[in-house]
Amino acid sequence: MYDNDIRVSLIEFYDLLEHTLSFKFRDKWKHLYSERMIKLFQLKILQSFKAGKPLKRSSLLNYMMSKGKYKKEVVEDFFNMIELELYSPFIS
Repeated sequence: MYDNDIRVSLIEFYDLLEHTLSFKFRDKWKHLYSERMIKLFQLKILQSFKAGKPLKRSSLLNYMMSKGKYKKEVVEDFFNMIELELYSPFIS
């Protein structure tokens, strides 16, 4: 039972990452936020995943604010809209 739960969780997380890195994700959010902002988010997710290191929400927020020059409120709103908590424990 426990192994099956882990398998299901891994598959769901993989699907979430695959969707997050897709053009469909970018197309969905680029009308509310800039396409550049979405690309920065996708790039940071991909870099972190390739490095095998989890992200902290605060680090991701700072990256989006410094690299993209976005206001904290805009980035926080984006995080809330995409339900960033779904990415836990990869993003904590």
